[in-house]
Amino acid sequence: MHPLQTEDVWRTKIGFFAAKLGEITGNKPFPMGLWFHEGVLSAVESRSETLRGELAAWGASTFTFNAFPFGDFHQPVVKRAVYLPDWTDPARLDYTKRCASLLAVLLPDEESFGSISTLPLGWRVDWTPEHSEKAAEALCALALYLADLKERTGKHIALAIEPEPGCVLERTPQVIAFWNEVLRPVASCDAMLAVEEHIGLCYDTCHQAVQFEDAEESLYALRHAEIRIHKMQLSSALEFPADPACATRALREQFVEPKFLHQTRVQTADGVWDIDDLPQALNAGPGLFVHPWRVHYHVPVHADALLDGSIRTTRGEMLRALRYALTHHLCSHFEVETYTWGVLPEAHRPVDDEGLAEAISKELAFVRNAVPGAFEEKSEIRNQKSES
Repeated sequence: MHPLQTEDVWRTKIGFFAAKLGEITGNKPFPMGLWFHEGVLSAVESRSETLRGELAAWGASTFTFNAFPFGDFHQPVVKRAVYLPDWTDPARLDYTKRCASLLAVLLPDEESFGSISTLPLGWRVDWTPEHSEKAAEALCALALYLADLKERTGKHIALAIEPEPGCVLERTPQVIAFWNEVLRPVASCDAMLAVEEHIGLCYDTCHQAVQFEDAEESLYALRHAEIRIHKMQLSSALEFPADPACATRALREQFVEPKFLHQTRVQTADGVWDIDDLPQALNAGPGLFVHPWRVHYHVPVHADALLDGSIRTTRGEMLRALRYALTHHLCSHFEVETYTWGVLPEAHRPVDDEGLAEAISKELAFVRNAVPGAFEEKSEIRNQKSES
C-alpha cells in the first residue's frame, strides 16, 4: 500500500506501524519483517547502528528481511519486473550480501538467527540448465559469505528461497530436484557445509496452495529431502470453485488489477493447467469455468470468503501448513504476509493507515487464536509490514 523507495518515507511508515501495531496488539517491541528498496539500502547501511537505535525508539524489532523485490515494488506496474535481477546477475548476490550484513546489525541482542527471503532463481521463460548452474554458484558464494559473517558477528543469517508460481522453482518436486541435481553437486567441499546451514526455503502458503499442492505432503517431502525451511510466510490465495454457468465472472473480474502478476492455476481431470495472469484465464473462454481455480493474490489471512461469499480463500491450506510446521519444528520464523491491501476490491480495502493497522491486527489475532498457546512463550508470529 505504501511506496517505500525513499529513506524518509521508509522511516515515517515503519515508525507509524511499529507504534500503532504494538499498541493494538500489546506486543512490544513489535516484530517486523523489513524490506529495503536498493536505493534505501544504500542510504542506511552506512548508518546501521543509528537505524538499530531508531527501530528501538519506534518500538520495533526485526528478525527477517524480504530481499525478493530489488527495485521499486510499488511502481504502477510491477508484474515480471519483480524477478529482476535474477540469481544469474551479480547485482542480486551483492544486494543480498548487503541485506545480510545489515540484518546482522539490526537483530536484537538476544536473537542469534535471522532469515532473508529471496526469489526462486528467476522467471522460468528462457531459463536454461546453464542458468541454474550459474545461480547455484552464486548461492554457494553467498553461503560462504554468510558462514564468514556468522564467524565475525555471532549472527546466523540464512537465505530462504521462496518458490513462486511461474518461476524456475515453483513446485516442491522442482525444489528437491534443484537441490539434489544442481545446488549440492555444484557446492565444493568448502561450500557444502555452508550451503546446508545457510541456504534453505521460505515456504509461502499462498504460493504452494495456488499449485494445488497438499501442504502436509509438500512439507513432508522437503523434510525427507533434508532441505531446511528457514521461514514460513502465512498467506492465503484466492480460490474460485467450479462455476459452469459463469455466474461468478463479474466477481472474479473485481480482482483484475494492473500492478501485480496474479498467476492462475486450474485443476482439471488431466492435471493442473498453468496460466500466467488472471486476465488470461478470464479471457480463455467459458470452458475453463467448469474447473476450480486458484489465483496468486494474497488476501487477508483471517478471511475464509470474500465479497458475497462466492469467492473462497485457501485459508485452510495455510492453517494445515502452519500446524504441520509447528508439530514437526520445521522453522522458527513465521510471518503474516499480505501485501495486496491496496489493490483489493474496495469492499475489503482499508482507506487509510489507521484502517490498515486494524486490518493487520485482525490477521495476527486470527493466526494466534488458530493455534492456542503455540506462541505464548516467545512471539514467533511476526508481520511483514514494511513492504506493503
